[in-house]
Amino acid sequence: MDPIGPRGLQQREGALGCPQEGLPSPSESSELVQECLQQFKVTEAQLRQIQASLLGSMEQALSGKASPAPAVRMLPTYVGSIPHGTEQGDFLVLELGASGASLRVLWVTLMGVEGHKTEPRSQEFVIPQEVMLGPGQQSTLISWTKGFKCSGVEGQDVVQLLRDAIQRQGTYSIDVVAVVNDTVGTMMGCDLGVGPCEVGLVVDTGTNACYMEEARHVAVLGEDRGRVCISVEWGSFSDDEALGPVWTIFDRTLDQESLNPGAQRFLAILQETVMLLAPECDVSFIPSVDGGGQGVAMVTAVAARLAAHRRLLEETLAPFWLTREQLVALQRQMREAMAKGLQGKTSSLRMLPTYVRAIPDGSERGDFLALDLGGTNFRVLLVRLASGGVQITNQIYSIPEYVAQGSGEQLFDHIVDCIVDFQQKQGLSGHSLPLGFTFSFPCRQLGLDQGILLNWTKGFSASDCEGQDVVYLLREAIKRRQAVKLNVVAIVNDTVGTMMSCGYENPHCEVGLIVGTGTNACYMEELRNVASVPGDSGHMCINMEWGAFGDDGSLGMLSTYFDERVDQASINPGRQRFEKMISGMYLGEIVRHILLHLTSRGVLFRGQQIQCLQTRDIFKTKFLSQIESDSLALRQVRAILEDLGLPLTSDDALMVLEVCQAVSRRAAQLCGAGVAAVVEKIRENRGLEKLTVSVGVDGTLYKLHPHFSRLVEETVQELAPCCEVTFLQSKDGSGKGAALVTAVACRLAQMTRV
Repeated sequence: MDPIGPRGLQQREGALGCPQEGLPSPSESSELVQECLQQFKVTEAQLRQIQASLLGSMEQALSGKASPAPAVRMLPTYVGSIPHGTEQGDFLVLELGASGASLRVLWVTLMGVEGHKTEPRSQEFVIPQEVMLGPGQQSTLISWTKGFKCSGVEGQDVVQLLRDAIQRQGTYSIDVVAVVNDTVGTMMGCDLGVGPCEVGLVVDTGTNACYMEEARHVAVLGEDRGRVCISVEWGSFSDDEALGPVWTIFDRTLDQESLNPGAQRFLAILQETVMLLAPECDVSFIPSVDGGGQGVAMVTAVAARLAAHRRLLEETLAPFWLTREQLVALQRQMREAMAKGLQGKTSSLRMLPTYVRAIPDGSERGDFLALDLGGTNFRVLLVRLASGGVQITNQIYSIPEYVAQGSGEQLFDHIVDCIVDFQQKQGLSGHSLPLGFTFSFPCRQLGLDQGILLNWTKGFSASDCEGQDVVYLLREAIKRRQAVKLNVVAIVNDTVGTMMSCGYENPHCEVGLIVGTGTNACYMEELRNVASVPGDSGHMCINMEWGAFGDDGSLGMLSTYFDERVDQASINPGRQRFEKMISGMYLGEIVRHILLHLTSRGVLFRGQQIQCLQTRDIFKTKFLSQIESDSLALRQVRAILEDLGLPLTSDDALMVLEVCQAVSRRAAQLCGAGVAAVVEKIRENRGLEKLTVSVGVDGTLYKLHPHFSRLVEETVQELAPCCEVTFLQSKDGSGKGAALVTAVACRLAQMTRV
């Protein structure tokens, strides 16, 4: 074993006392000295045992386990942040107990990292012995050390005692902001030029250490986010005899003659020992110039900074925290817009008939083809409905850019070529199967198998298609292949497909909801309420196109400055206002604009403009889901944000988390208020006191965000208490759902023929 220290850490042979009898000879004197000094040799194994024992005691104290009593106290100091260099101002500091029997009063001026450094002005007052040991007048003092023994103080709030004393003087107006342990002051007073300092160490009249701990590890706080400085109070370590193997007769004698025998035994062995026992940690020891003065002032300055930043953060996020009254008003407005849309009046909700008149009843059987076109990839599916369940076979085909942006005839010929290829691979050539077509572009349906393309989106611009019936274009392409036999039964909206997909498993599913890149909803409406479709009996699935809700200005009361910025920068300003407050395409942008605002106010990133935040769409909505995950510690949140190029502190990471939570919570509550309006409409349509209904849901935001689904469900429960609502996550609504729309249509047609 390698020796440590000037003469090395050597294996001890036992704790020996020094011989006391007679006068030793010179040679005996030398041996006596060596015997006495031998007791102070400590081996690496003993140091590692002490390290493990101390760590175990720390973890026990943090967890709140009281039995057996932990050997260290691990006291939260409620210092939640370290300096970041912008702290400025004048501060008064009282320093008691740092240098024996004296009280030091300091006037400290902080100028920030870039400012001119000024020396604090101070005056020191000697505390008489009778005051140190006499009665006290009163955060809560646990026990005196360093020769102090004032009665009536232990267990009392020393801040309140100080405030009472100031009040008794009657001539001063002083705001006591913080009570600070000298060890914490040492950590906070380190030079910021060498990087963040997160550990404080005092080895002087007494000894102690503090460090920044994850708040979730401190049971007494009951917090799961952020950090807090912990005062280890390690001077008392070894009250449980953990240091027994290295405890000498001299230590015992000194202990018994002290004011507090049995306590405060620990003394640190510094840099060489740290390097030996923690080789994976790069530790720098920085002497504190004036921890008690500058450090305590810094604690106060940081507390003032955090309080000011907290106020600005809360003011910024206040519009995102919706009240119940606001949600009830939104629900009412949506109900009014739904009624107008159904009656054919001007409304921000189109309330489009889909000509889907029933949900699956479980009796649907047979083989069906489904097409799913909604982007650069195109799917062909074979869906087999049998008594044993649903079997799906599918293949993905690409839509080359030159096809997506060529002629309409070229596009639909390519689609038919893909269908033919799929049929050949599945052994279906020559079979005429019913086909459902999920076409995820804006359409106005005139019948179950008629849909007029209003406009292309998602990078498509095929000519001679807008304003045309896409089912007719598909049928014409089939004719051009001549040998192909396909029976196109239905064109399907993906929201309707989601409802039908879940409806096959649950007969109560009468609502479809999409919350992903975009958002939309559909539901089963009484046919008598649909002015554009003749008939008074039966049902009709209505495609609400609720992303456009509020385009008439009715959402102005809920829209924030940040929503306006996102809207104005979008490709369709003034349109899809509800969608822009809810869907995954926009939430990350809302967060980015809030971060820019907070940075400009000096709340984030030390007020420095971050270039990457200027880039549109740099903050993807998926980051909200990752950042808000309950399983991530704050350091992991920091890692995600640092990967984006954001040079942030733990304070910044915590505030970014709060911004994400506020934005996603509002989105979920708005979505929930919309669903509440829909289910209440169904309940009132049927004159029921209690409605049992299920909602089929699809979309990455709903499925992947750790809290979105729960918040939606809680909002619906609060706003629609007479509805028992179950949310079902759809599996392949655009594929399986299209086949089920087709299957239901075939079932209804057969019933009509019979």
